[in-house]
Amino acid sequence: METLTILFAFVAIVTLLLVLAALRWTRNGRARAVIVALFALMLPAAYAAPATLLGKAKPVTLEWVGSHVKEASVLSATLIEGEAIYLTLMWDAAPNLYRLPWDRNMAEQLQNALQEAQRNGTNPMMRLPFERSWDDQEPRFYAMPQPRMPDKPYRDQGPGIEFTHPGQAT
Repeated sequence: METLTILFAFVAIVTLLLVLAALRWTRNGRARAVIVALFALMLPAAYAAPATLLGKAKPVTLEWVGSHVKEASVLSATLIEGEAIYLTLMWDAAPNLYRLPWDRNMAEQLQNALQEAQRNGTNPMMRLPFERSWDDQEPRFYAMPQPRMPDKPYRDQGPGIEFTHPGQAT
């Protein structure tokens, strides 16, 4: 089940309980009709409002579900100077779009990591993407090291082949 559906169900149940309490203590028929009408209007609005945000970048400060993530792969990055750093991060199965506040040092780290990852043929990574820390000693963005080359296949053919120059005596 999606997080949005669970959140909507929680809001709907809490609101329904509030409506039932209001209906119990209200004796006026018009007030009861207004309460029921407001509840009926609130349900589609409560579902549609978060659904419109699904395609927009989420500030990293609002990430609660993935706050335990130690490392995420950077799939894409867009830097808008003076405004924000937009990142598509992936750590489990689905990519997510986030917005970091503009920081020149972080933008430089990200650009360096993207360039190095492209040279190495690997993915850029981000350490502790959702941690609020003032420690800037260790870079948050880095490139994965180049993968190790596969071992050469060795055949058991004896001691190997020795080259002898055709013009020299053995």
